[in-house]
Amino acid sequence: MSNDTSLIVIVKSSISSSQHDFEKSYFYYVLSFFIHFCAKDYIPQSRIVRDNRTKKTYSAISFTTMHLPCFNEFKEMFYEVNVKRVPFNIYELLTLRGLAFWLMDDGSRHGDGMHIGVYAFTNADVDKLMFVLQDKFNLKCSIHYNRDKKPRIYIFKESMDTLRTLVKPYFI
Repeated sequence: MSNDTSLIVIVKSSISSSQHDFEKSYFYYVLSFFIHFCAKDYIPQSRIVRDNRTKKTYSAISFTTMHLPCFNEFKEMFYEVNVKRVPFNIYELLTLRGLAFWLMDDGSRHGDGMHIGVYAFTNADVDKLMFVLQDKFNLKCSIHYNRDKKPRIYIFKESMDTLRTLVKPYFI
C-alpha cells in the first residue's frame, strides 16, 4: 500500500502515473501495462519532490503515455468537465483486480482496518463506492473524514480477512 503516493491521471487522451521512489516495484508493474502506449524507447522520469504538507523531500518516478484516442472512453467515463467522478456503472466496472490496484494506490493502514483515500470525489460518489464495497465484496465500511474534512472510506477490522483473501492474488 502506497499511502496515496501514486497518481494516475487521465489528461486529454493520455495516462500519467507518479510514484514515490520507494514504491518502484509497484511503479514498474503499472508501467508494464502501459509501456506499449508510450513513445518508443521511453524512459520514466525521475525527480525530487517536496511534500508541502510534511515539508519533506523525496524522490519520485513517473511516466506519461502518448495522447491516444483509445483513452478517450476512460476520460469520458471518469471525468466530467475535468472533474473526477464515479461512473454510474461502477458496480460492474470494479473488479477484484481493480480493487487491488485501488488499494495499492490509495489505501493505507489505520489501526486494524484500512482507509481508502477518496478525496477527489463528491459525497454522493463516495456513497456509490461504499455501496459497491459493501454489496459486491461484502466489506463492512464507513466514511471517515481527515483533518481537512475530506472523505476516506474506512474498512473495518472485521472485514480485513475477507479483503485480504479477495485481493491477495493481485497484490504486489
